[in-house]
Amino acid sequence: MQDANDEIDRRRRCAEAIFMERKPRLAVVPPPPSANRRQVRSWMRNNAEDYECATTLAEGANAALDLPAGAMDDETHWVWEEALSAIEWANA
Repeated sequence: MQDANDEIDRRRRCAEAIFMERKPRLAVVPPPPSANRRQVRSWMRNNAEDYECATTLAEGANAALDLPAGAMDDETHWVWEEALSAIEWANA
């Protein structure tokens, strides 16, 4: 009896799968591009007076902008150069 019921269920699922309406898949949305150097420089110079040092300025930029991946972990990344430059520019 159980096998007969299972067979009926299998046939019903197959019929549903054959005649089921399939909607088109949504397009994959690419992630937004990260901030470029000019955008980061502009933001840092506009906000440098509110920060004490280059580290906090870079962290603020990271929170406000979408910085390139790994920028905060690499001390040779251009983000740090821009932070130092913006602090010096604000103190001049």
